[in-house]
Amino acid sequence: MTSIQFVQVLQLTDSFFPVGAFAYSDGLETASTSGAVHDARSLRSWLDHYLDCTFVPCDGLAIWKSTELIQQGNLRTLCELDEELTAIKPAGALRNSSQSIGKRLLTTYSEIVRDPKFDSLTQSLPNCNAPIAYAAVMNHRGIEGRDAVLAFGYSRLAGIVSASLRLISIGQQQAQCILSEVLERLPAAADRIAENRKEPIRSFAPIMDITQMNHRFVYSRLFRS
Repeated sequence: MTSIQFVQVLQLTDSFFPVGAFAYSDGLETASTSGAVHDARSLRSWLDHYLDCTFVPCDGLAIWKSTELIQQGNLRTLCELDEELTAIKPAGALRNSSQSIGKRLLTTYSEIVRDPKFDSLTQSLPNCNAPIAYAAVMNHRGIEGRDAVLAFGYSRLAGIVSASLRLISIGQQQAQCILSEVLERLPAAADRIAENRKEPIRSFAPIMDITQMNHRFVYSRLFRS
């Protein structure tokens, strides 16, 4: 990765980049309301569960597969993967959040680069799920698969920790310590994805799925999922 690519990745994964990810907790708000996530220890368990059961076999793997498909010019399979990502998420709010973030990312990035070839690629996507969208913009910046996985993983983990600061009793310093601890696992997670990149995407996280589906029943909500 060159110096300019490094700072471009920082731009794309920064919370300042306007994709609206701050509006979604992906079930954490429901978990905090029920008391399942209420302190630093339970938050760490939530992050580990996301990393092992959702990121590695599903979202992170989709990033890697998408990068390879884009480089191969295999748009048909890329579109099928995009549709599969939608179908594999049982919670409607989660499907909506993934597509909303993906579309905002592609729209904003398109206005920055103004590249007709990039627009042609993204307009062919049926749903524009976030992992597909991130793979598209990272590939356009020349970022290889593993680095794209790491960048996306950081943005997701940091987003969860950021949401936790508004949902549970935890301080900034403690939150950063937890984030640092789980980020130490991220390179190994990327290696696991690389080893299993030929496997189909899959997800088995019933606890998270149920909390995400129950978010609409939370009496007072700060987030949209």
